[in-house]
Amino acid sequence: MDKESLSKVLAKDIMTQEVVSVKPDTPLLDVAKILAEHNFDGVPVIDDQNHLIGLVTEYDLINKTSAVHLPTLQIVLRNLPEFRKEEAHFQEEILNLKVSDIMNKDPITITSDVPYDQVIKLFKDHHRVNPIPVVDKDKKVIGVISRFDVLRPFHVLQGVLKYF
Repeated sequence: MDKESLSKVLAKDIMTQEVVSVKPDTPLLDVAKILAEHNFDGVPVIDDQNHLIGLVTEYDLINKTSAVHLPTLQIVLRNLPEFRKEEAHFQEEILNLKVSDIMNKDPITITSDVPYDQVIKLFKDHHRVNPIPVVDKDKKVIGVISRFDVLRPFHVLQGVLKYF
């Protein structure tokens, strides 16, 4: 594929259209399971009309859940005998955390007509972003683009460079 052909590629050409998404009230444990089962780095958070309201990523799960419970962990370690009495309460609190507690409420988004080189630039400029939701004019999710998706124009099939 030459540079001229690549310049004609748009977000809609490489995006994944079958989007796995979650609702803001989805338990964090369910999100972690979805990410692991699909080998995703993140998923869009949508409302009942499929409007994007956030993004939750592995990074959010690791950083924000750790930050939310670090004070609890410190208290537990200092008061281990008391913790045993309250262990069920702490477990319940952790299990009650929802996507809305940690999601990025203002994620980077693109439209389907964004050129390939701009998609690449977004990933280069924002290292922790993955995936990027693709939205229409009403902010409805119509696809996602992951770092893997940007490689689609270069997939090698049967030893031949082929664009799809």
